[in-house]
Amino acid sequence: MIELSGVDVHYGARKVLDAISFDAKKGVFVGIIGPNGSGKTTLLKAISRVITPTGGIIQLDGQPLSALSSRELAQSVAVVPQETGPGFDFTVSDAVMMGRYPHMSRFSKERGEDYAICRKSMALTGITHLSDRSIHAISGGELQRVIIARALAQQPRHLLLDEATSHLDISHQVDILATIKKLSEEIAVIGVFHDLNLASYFCDEIIVIKDGKIAAAGTPVEVITPAMLRSIFDLDAAVSIHPVTGKPLVVPLPRSPPAPGGSYRVHVICGGGTGSDLLRALHRAGCQVSAGILSMNDSDYETAGALGIFCITEPPFCPITDPAREALLKQIAAADTVVMTAIPVGEGNLDNLRVLTQCGEKPVLFLSENGRVTIPDYTGGKATAIISQLAADHRLAVLPWDQLIDRCKSKGEKEP
Repeated sequence: MIELSGVDVHYGARKVLDAISFDAKKGVFVGIIGPNGSGKTTLLKAISRVITPTGGIIQLDGQPLSALSSRELAQSVAVVPQETGPGFDFTVSDAVMMGRYPHMSRFSKERGEDYAICRKSMALTGITHLSDRSIHAISGGELQRVIIARALAQQPRHLLLDEATSHLDISHQVDILATIKKLSEEIAVIGVFHDLNLASYFCDEIIVIKDGKIAAAGTPVEVITPAMLRSIFDLDAAVSIHPVTGKPLVVPLPRSPPAPGGSYRVHVICGGGTGSDLLRALHRAGCQVSAGILSMNDSDYETAGALGIFCITEPPFCPITDPAREALLKQIAAADTVVMTAIPVGEGNLDNLRVLTQCGEKPVLFLSENGRVTIPDYTGGKATAIISQLAADHRLAVLPWDQLIDRCKSKGEKEP
């Protein structure tokens, strides 16, 4: 069991988590949802002792987290992070075997039992056929399944998932979450979710976090309501009970565009849910906002549609085409400001960044709270190289949320 009582976390003077109290028992899959920046990832970092709470107590199976050695903690808790860089050039099977290291003595060799556990973990995540491949030679989605398999090979008593399936296609998302749901009968599982419908379907309990505090908690039926979605996510949505699953099903509702306001134009390059809050904020600030290129199954596309924001799109799982690239160039040329979020970049959406290099000297604002320009790069470094070039050309300015919104809002108000 994972137990939190009055847990506070500060980053400097800023309180990120405020008096968080709940427990996660064996047999209960607990889902954490909330807006970007609400403290969800920080919560998992506190439970896994990546960061130290400034107040409160965290216990694992009745023992204070602080009383466990690093080895004991690794034997008890496995974490599947939101972003994982490939690092050194391991094979898939070697990467999965790392999950067994907490159970080995310092100079011991892998045993037959360790290999059997790793084979089972790879089978559960559908990567057995990749066992001899380099982790540098597989896709981002395949790499994420390797990381999940490594966590399963750890045979933890507590499993923490930070949007662990967000980079997978829907089939693998369902397969992986069904496996974890089955595992939750024997271990404590806490998962951060971006997809509300997946959280609703797989989780037994839902905890909603906003501004570092628990805003709601209960079963999916109790928590996922139109009123909650409006107050927490600023989302108008229809919520119905699915006739087959008996779980809430969320369908975003379109909004009528606001009356024409300022003429300040902002184009947002985003994806994977990284831009939804930004699109809403810019929309409320009275800017003329556009977005893309986005897949039509992307949550940022759904947000843009609900707000009446013009969006350049491509069908799901399709490469970016020449017409979409040309449309993006036109939108950027017409925009007063281009904003980029920490979008996960794969080969399928890399052209969003390539187009930026073709836009003369137009600056790009990068939304970052820590002052660093970091993106999940699943292109073997191509995306990072483009970002580095933009920075070297002095075309990239890094701004935190408040400054970016204030800048766009103030410029919009000055427009005639």
